[in-house]
Amino acid sequence: MKSREEVIKPGRFGTAVAADQLRGLYDKHNEVLVCHEVPVDIVFIGDSITLGWNVCAYFGRTGRFVVNRGIGGDISQYARKRFEADVLQLKPKLAVIKIGVNNTFDLDHWVPGDRREPADIRDRVVSDVAAMIAMAQEAGIVPVVCSVLPTVVDVNANTDRRNALIAEINAGLRLATEAAGGGVYVDYHARLTGPDGRTLRPELAEDGVHLNVHGYDIMAAALRETLAEHGLEI
Repeated sequence: MKSREEVIKPGRFGTAVAADQLRGLYDKHNEVLVCHEVPVDIVFIGDSITLGWNVCAYFGRTGRFVVNRGIGGDISQYARKRFEADVLQLKPKLAVIKIGVNNTFDLDHWVPGDRREPADIRDRVVSDVAAMIAMAQEAGIVPVVCSVLPTVVDVNANTDRRNALIAEINAGLRLATEAAGGGVYVDYHARLTGPDGRTLRPELAEDGVHLNVHGYDIMAAALRETLAEHGLEI
């Protein structure tokens, strides 16, 4: 019987933290990949948009080994904390990072004292993603930073404010990626918005946030085309 190896586990972050929802499952899956030294080509890490994306159907049919480590409701600070476990130890060639929209719901947190200002939210997301970029590069992994997606205008009363903040976050993510050098920034946002350049096209998401197949088709095309511009395949 093959001996079990020690694998990196980030532990649990709190009793009501979204990142804990799939922790046990991902730890088991990571252990198998590490123990059997499975060559991983691409890891996708993010929130429910990533979790709901059947990335193997889009990118795993050419012999590449693709891993999805999305968690519904996740925010940038917890994606950063689990990055070592869910990305680095799997040693992929590419780490596709898309995180931050759930941070923006702190604009209208139901507890007034937990609400945060747009600049604070923006700076937190950008700094967390910048840290993941640095970790990936130190490990010889190409970081692929993807823009935060906009939402449809009727999600809630703060949607206009949120979509303006998302545009600011994306500008910061682009700058952080360029400043690091060697990474790739993928602009999903520009391809998913309507005429105003801020709002998600309603036909792409039935609930105003989570994409349907047409939205994912657009994201897949954007990812392939942008990587190709940098001499990378997916």
